[in-house]
Amino acid sequence: MAAALGVAIIGTGRVGYQFSFGDLPDNHAEAVAACEDVRLVAGVNRGRDKLDAFGKRFGVDALFHDYRQMLEHAAPEIVIVATHPELHCEMVLQCAAASSVRAIICEKPMALSLEECDRMIAACEAESVLLQVNHNRRWHPEWQLAGRLLADGAVGDLIHIDCFMDGCKPEPSWRSENEGPLLHDYTHYFDLMDLYGGPVAWLCGTAEQRIRPWAVEDYAAAFLKFDSGVTGTIRGAELTTYSDHAFELRGSSGLVRMVGEQVLLQRSEQGMYEPDSGFQWSDLRATKVERPAPASTYVAALAELLAALDGEATLRSDGQVGRRSMEMVTAVYQSQLTGNRPVSFPLSRLDNGIAALRQAGAFRERG
Repeated sequence: MAAALGVAIIGTGRVGYQFSFGDLPDNHAEAVAACEDVRLVAGVNRGRDKLDAFGKRFGVDALFHDYRQMLEHAAPEIVIVATHPELHCEMVLQCAAASSVRAIICEKPMALSLEECDRMIAACEAESVLLQVNHNRRWHPEWQLAGRLLADGAVGDLIHIDCFMDGCKPEPSWRSENEGPLLHDYTHYFDLMDLYGGPVAWLCGTAEQRIRPWAVEDYAAAFLKFDSGVTGTIRGAELTTYSDHAFELRGSSGLVRMVGEQVLLQRSEQGMYEPDSGFQWSDLRATKVERPAPASTYVAALAELLAALDGEATLRSDGQVGRRSMEMVTAVYQSQLTGNRPVSFPLSRLDNGIAALRQAGAFRERG
């Protein structure tokens, strides 16, 4: 039996080991602990308290403040980068160059710019290191069910994708140097738009700093046109005390609405009839679906990564997938910079949209 691969987690915070929304493993550390083919060998964090708590909970003694020292002394085969996005690029580059590392799991959003994404992808390819980006809904049984229903024609031809996210940072809100709704929230839904809608032709968007004091947007919205002819809208803000979000796949004969991370299928059925005019109206009515068994997306993603290392699977969310959602985020910033005009894909500008908007005076620190 092959020895278990050593896994190190850089960033022992919420997604690293603290998330817990149910009975299934719901963070990276719990997923590693649930898999017999891997073992936690090290943790890295800037602060001491979370690092010590992580080590105590999972029995890890190799605890570091500097990830470079961790790479040298712990020599992990797999590294999970679960830090803020402004740190992702340099960390992935350094991990890819480490002789022991065979695979990297990078949290979303992948980076702050397309230029950084390209450097990360190139570095991993040069060293034959697998790069997986944790767009975790791609492994979620209910979101997979939504994809199957769409592919099977359960809602007819896809016409429009509509989604919103409000207040996805719980009160009291934390300061994020670079993460407004676009990077913190929309990367999930942009990734799903990519999954269900395919390549984007153009996007028109807005990213505004309305009331928050930090130099990043607190409201954003966009309208998208896909190569297939499908359209999409996305909107949301960090302006509400409540959290509310929805995602819909609207087809010619029905829709899939995600409610509480579960599929709600509604299909067109004949309703009211106007005998004098001859008009036949149709209504949307709920249709039962066979629920898939719940599963941990973190465990499923890790299992897929291990299978890919053995040449038995491909990654459904690799660096190119992570880059595509980042391209949509970047396009919203670029549309704002150009007076909310449509931006065509693929983008020619690869720079940091947040930095560009700060330089233009659209985002600024407020007292």
